[in-house]
Amino acid sequence: MRIRNKYSIGFSNPASQCIEIKVVFENINESETIIQLPSWRPGRYEIGNFAKNILQFQCFNGEEKLAFQKISKDSWKVNTENVSSLRIVYQYYAVELNAGSSYLDAEQLYVNPVNCCVFIPERMNEELSLQIDVPESFEIATGISQKVNKTTFVLNNFDELADNPFIASENLQHFQYDCEGYQFHIWFQGMVEVDENRLLTDFKKFTHQQIKTMGDFPVKEFHFLIQATSFPYYHGVEHQTSTVLALGPGHQLFTSFYDELLGVSSHELFHAWNVKFIRPVEMY
Repeated sequence: MRIRNKYSIGFSNPASQCIEIKVVFENINESETIIQLPSWRPGRYEIGNFAKNILQFQCFNGEEKLAFQKISKDSWKVNTENVSSLRIVYQYYAVELNAGSSYLDAEQLYVNPVNCCVFIPERMNEELSLQIDVPESFEIATGISQKVNKTTFVLNNFDELADNPFIASENLQHFQYDCEGYQFHIWFQGMVEVDENRLLTDFKKFTHQQIKTMGDFPVKEFHFLIQATSFPYYHGVEHQTSTVLALGPGHQLFTSFYDELLGVSSHELFHAWNVKFIRPVEMY
């Protein structure tokens, strides 16, 4: 089936710290369409208010602007009479550098899609595409497994999009290791001098012990996305195929803060089972 839900995320002026987002919903067949922004995110399990960061929200049919009204703090009702392809464009003010938010500056585009990607509730289970519009020199660190090319991805549904943060930057440091037939990636963004041998030796140790304890690993590949901050910080958020860790100061990660790096990395890796694959029925 042709993909009907297409997302594009990028930026034109990093100094503004405004991420530019375009979403195209094809095959619209209702006279009114509800557009929703999440009020939740993985790892927090409480109501949030991401909509406060939405700027310049506009709706189009081709080049024609469509009328809409905001009907709650994080939803909009769009007039889609005689509209087959609905295009939504807006900006997201991204100034929070932690493990669960989104951030833009001259060095990186860091996005938790659950913060800033709208959806049509009736289409949450449909396949979608994601285009990350960044300079050619940027690498992209993410746990998304279905890649069309370097910057284009396909996801099975909106929950999968919401649960897959990414960091795009030309300054990423990338390391990887195999353990028990599974592949693990470690990405660092920020000012940090990595001791590769020490890092891989110790990550393999806790990964091996966890797999030995649980019997297997729930996904083929897993990504540690580490934001090495310039300021003191300690925060981690679990995802199904990745975790984001915000730790700092970055220059202390392999000296006085090394135990914390290992501790939170091991903690978040265990979340790949609990709560991402083993969870109480109430959470469904």
